Parts: sequence; C-alpha cells; structure tokens
Amino acid sequence: MSQKRDQLRQLDKEDLIDTILLLRARLVTLEKRVAELEGKARAAKPNKTPENSSVPSSQAWKAKRVKKTPAKRGARVGHVGRSRQPGRPDEVIECRASVCQQCGQDLTTTDQQWVGSRQVVDIPPVRPRVREARCYAVTCPGCGQRQVAAYPAGFETGRLLGPHLESLVVYLHHAHPLSYQRVQHILRDMLDTGVSLGVLVNTVKRSAARLQQAATSIQFQLQQAPVVGSDETGVRVSGENHWQWVFQTPHWVFMHIHRRRAATVIETVMGDAHPRVWVSDLGSAQLGHPAQALQVCLAHQVRDLQYVVDTHRCAWGYRLQSLFFRAIRLGKHRSTIPPDAYTRQVTAVEHALDVLLAHYPNNPDSQRLRERYRKHRRSLFVFLYQPDVPPTNNASEQALRNSVIYRKVTGGFRSSWGATVYASLISILETARRQERSCFATLCAVLAGHPIFAPPT
Repeated sequence: MSQKRDQLRQLDKEDLIDTILLLRARLVTLEKRVAELEGKARAAKPNKTPENSSVPSSQAWKAKRVKKTPAKRGARVGHVGRSRQPGRPDEVIECRASVCQQCGQDLTTTDQQWVGSRQVVDIPPVRPRVREARCYAVTCPGCGQRQVAAYPAGFETGRLLGPHLESLVVYLHHAHPLSYQRVQHILRDMLDTGVSLGVLVNTVKRSAARLQQAATSIQFQLQQAPVVGSDETGVRVSGENHWQWVFQTPHWVFMHIHRRRAATVIETVMGDAHPRVWVSDLGSAQLGHPAQALQVCLAHQVRDLQYVVDTHRCAWGYRLQSLFFRAIRLGKHRSTIPPDAYTRQVTAVEHALDVLLAHYPNNPDSQRLRERYRKHRRSLFVFLYQPDVPPTNNASEQALRNSVIYRKVTGGFRSSWGATVYASLISILETARRQERSCFATLCAVLAGHPIFAPPT
C-alpha cells in the first residue's frame, strides 16, 4: 500500500486529474449496471412450487436422493422400543439338541430348557373352490304340474364368481388401480381361474347397488357431524372434465363425483344439514357452505405467504406466516396449558393479527393477501376456540390422495357408472381406514349385504 502511495506522489497534477476522472466514469458505469441487475432481480418472480402455493406436489422438481447411513437398530434415545408381537402359531416345530457337539453324547432323553423361538408367516397354496348348484324338476303326483326348484342366492344367471372372489376383483380394480386385464392375469396366474373381461366388468356392475347403499349410510352419518371438512380435485369422466368432491370427518369420508364445481354440489350432498363449522380453502364453491362458521385452511395460507416472502422479501408476509405457525402450535398444545394462560395467549395472537392487518404492505401480492384476511378475519382462528376444529384441511387432501394416484394411473373413467361405483367404493375404504377396520374385510361385509355403516335405528 505504501509503495502505491509513493507512485501516486510522483505523478503530476494533470495525471492525477485524469486518473480520478477515469475512476469516476468507471464508477458511474458500474453503479448503472448494478441498478439494472437489481431491477431484473426484483422483476423476476420465483416459480410457484408446492412450498409457496397450491401447486400439487407431483409437479415439483425432484432432487436426487442423498443416500443415508442405515439407522441403528432399536429404539431411539428416550423412546420405548417396540417390536412385532408374535401371533398364535398354527404349527409348532420342536427344535431339540440330539447330540453333544463336543463329546458326541446322546441328548435325546435329557431334559432340555426352552431358550427362544422364531416365527414365520406363510399361506397355503391358494386354490379356488368350485361350488355347483344342481337344479331338479319333478311332476306333482297330485295335480300333474311340473315343478322346478329355484337356485339359491349367489347362483344368479350370468354370475360366475362367488362373493369372496367378487370382493377381491372389486378391491384390486379400485383400491389398487389395476386394469381389468391385469386383474384377469392375477386370477389366472395365482388361482388358475380363467375369466373373461366381460365377467370382471359385470362383477363390478353387480356390486354397484350395495356399494351405493353403504355410501348413502356414510353420507347420512356425515350429515350429523358438527365439523365437516371438504375439498375437491379434477377428474376425467367419459372424456369430459368433472370434479371429485370429498366431505370428511375424523371417522367418516364421503366422495361424490359431479360435472360441476359449484356450491349446489354441497347442497346436494349435505341436504338440510347445518354443521357448526366448515373447514376448507377459500374457493368460491366452498364459501357456499351451510355451516354456521368457516375455518380457513391455514396450510394454504402459509404457502401463499411463502410466495410473497420468496418474491418480495416481504417482512409483513414473514411475520404473518410466523403468527399462523404460532397459532397452530398453540391449538395443538391446548390440553397442556392452564386455561388462564391459554386465554391470554389466544388474546395475544388475536391482537398480533389485528396489528399486522392494520399495516399496509408495499407490494401487490401482499396487499391482495391482506385484503383476503381482512375479509375473512373471523374465519382464521376458529380452531383456537373450539377444540374439535382443525386448523388445516389436510385431512381432506389426505382422503383424496389415493384418488389422485388412481387418476394418474388410469387417466379417468370411461363411463359415468364407473365413476359412481368408484366414488362409493372409495368412500367405504377411506371410512374403514379412519375407523381402523380392515379395508378388504369391510368390503366383503358390504357386498354380502351386512349394514355395517347403517344409521342407528
């Protein structure tokens, strides 16, 4: 540095002036370039992703998965270890020592101590059971009239498969989105049963009435619920765009496929029912709910706020997002907080929200969100006052997850009756999952005519 200063002292006055002017010109050019780059950076908005918008997770960019070190076996520190409980054995194999490996002594007559056991689960070879009903006729000796016996239930004309096999066909085709052709291959390879595709289609058609009956029972139960969550997703039916609606509670799920995404669909499903709280996003159709109050899904709002944080570095959006997270945590730990302290914290959250909504952010995206929250102010924190109300509508999206996978695999439905059968079936299976029932056993019971979801009499 001292050497450079000495070199500058040796320059005359004119050379120093030229050097300063040159540096000033370069500084002006660089400042202009920096300003241009900053303007482009502000104008370039980040792409919308599942983390900052309602874009489906399937459309997100997938990063390369990093290989993880295999976790150590056993329970984590501070957690109680769990393992699979052994079942009741159908066959027991006694493993006793016969000869001493050291000296060759015979040990078959020596008392031995049980030191352990291992279990494996297997199934016997699957073989179909063919039942045949033989019909007889007789001439009455009294009047001479010919009498023909009737076939029992389950042997109707055109029916080839028994009830359990029919339940398996319906389960594989709808619960595990397998085409009729793949179900045909499974029956042929595993059961050595050859059936045509027409038989499989007729099997699914024959199940429609009982599936619809069970779904109607679920719909009745859902109409009695005090808190209902709802959502919808697109689906293709007969080459046209339709909507698959879900209406759910912690124990009941009802699906309905309709060509419209309008509030009239809610009126059709809910009838005269008026729940206490409706949980949904802020779609225009969902705002036509019949409930007394609305709980806005805060998960959707957190993602929308993340977009304004990423795009504008908006401090207002970040603070409001943090407040929503704080409210969700407060509602989650309600049972562990004394009532007085909980009331004070709820009041503090409400006051913080009012302060943020009184502030006017300086970008259009945040301003749009501010107007949204001012309009729906009373619907943001309903869950803080009613313990049975969730802060998000994640349960509805989880109920639709399998249907979205089915849509991606199959591309939609070729007929309206197929869409109706699927909506009834997925209502039954999702309800069974929430009630911790076996999905396949529940389906078998429904197709057998057992009223397991019938309303109380």
